[in-house]
Amino acid sequence: MQKSHSLKWRLVSSLLAVMIGLWSVVFVWLYIDLQKRLQETLDQRLHASAQMVARLIQQLPLQSLDESALAQQLHSTDQEPLIACEVSLFSSDISVGQHVIAKTRGAPKDLSQQAVGFSTWQQGETQWRSYVLRRGEIQVVAAERMFLRESLLKQILQSVLIPLILSLLLCIGLIVLIIRREFKALDLVVSDLSQSNLSLNEASQYLTSLDANTMPSEVYPFVQNANRLVHKLHQSLENEKVFSAYAAHELRSPLTAIKTNVQLAQLIAKTDGNMKLQYSLDQANQSVRRYADLLEQLLMLSNTDQSIEQIKASIQVQPIIAKVLDDLALIYPEATAKIQVDWHSLGDLALPQFVLYSVLKNLLENALLHANADVIEVRMQENTLRIQDNGRHLNAEDIRYLGQRFWRKSAQQKGHGLGLSLVKIMLQQYAYTIQFEPNFPKGLKITLLSQKS
Repeated sequence: MQKSHSLKWRLVSSLLAVMIGLWSVVFVWLYIDLQKRLQETLDQRLHASAQMVARLIQQLPLQSLDESALAQQLHSTDQEPLIACEVSLFSSDISVGQHVIAKTRGAPKDLSQQAVGFSTWQQGETQWRSYVLRRGEIQVVAAERMFLRESLLKQILQSVLIPLILSLLLCIGLIVLIIRREFKALDLVVSDLSQSNLSLNEASQYLTSLDANTMPSEVYPFVQNANRLVHKLHQSLENEKVFSAYAAHELRSPLTAIKTNVQLAQLIAKTDGNMKLQYSLDQANQSVRRYADLLEQLLMLSNTDQSIEQIKASIQVQPIIAKVLDDLALIYPEATAKIQVDWHSLGDLALPQFVLYSVLKNLLENALLHANADVIEVRMQENTLRIQDNGRHLNAEDIRYLGQRFWRKSAQQKGHGLGLSLVKIMLQQYAYTIQFEPNFPKGLKITLLSQKS
């Protein structure tokens, strides 16, 4: 899989990271500010409660203040109050100096011993927040459990956090939806141009047909220049094809005439019994045939970008190999003895007949010419075709260069270095690959396999 950095998903992830980071900072700020303001508000409530109790006590005569009277006023309900309150009286007649005359149900012990003003302290497992107010001979203490404040803060944060999270999820969905919609034109271009069997002509026509109004302004100059480049390349290849076709047509006629004259001269030399001349004419005839083969291979290479024939059905390999062997036997008498075919293993391949014939003829002829092998085996396994020999000509380093255009192991070898290159290109057009591997303990193994399987 190609390692790609999608601009679309990089943009989505960047926006999400910024939004989550920003909203996290806002939430922390909101939490700190809310906690501070809630603390101030509840402290003001404690202060107001203590002030109210102090005003009520001051309206009563000090002689009538007793614990039973105040207890009836402070314990007006059966439920435990949210704010604990305790009233103390200072008098010179009391040796202790301070006398608790009333307190609410559930108030903690030693509430009157807290310092004047606000303070936070611990009694048992409960943490308290208290406010102590002194007016003359009266001391009023109002206290509140801290977990009530924490519970109230948690409820407020939940009521704020839930809409915040829902709105964040909604924003994420909207961001993804908008970016996918805006990148739809680019996604279509990438999808269409990513087709492996798209020819240069089709790619050029597709880029030409792109509507400028559907393309982002930042991308359109690139597409426009790419279209111009592909168009020039297409024109260059078309000119090369026209030149190759014209050159081939002009070369075929002289080669045919030379071949005819050489064959006629061979008959005359044979009639006259001139063996030396006959040998020279045989060499000339072989040279003519070699250059005719070279001409045909160059023509096939120049037409590799033409429209590919649609494969409607697989063809049987057995009759194609039989025809190849018959044709090779006319040129190489040793082909019949060296090439061993496992006829029972041969099946079908999804290739046009002329492509399969050209591939097999090139591979087997190449093995006969260059392998120096005693045996060349041909067999199939499912959709895989294998050709292997026991030759000694190639080493592991040479195998790396097989299929490279115009490569030959040495200049003294026959051929032009185009056969395997032609085979490789033709197979790629029909979703087939060719692999070259050492055939242990010696020789070369060639494997043809479909990329669709």
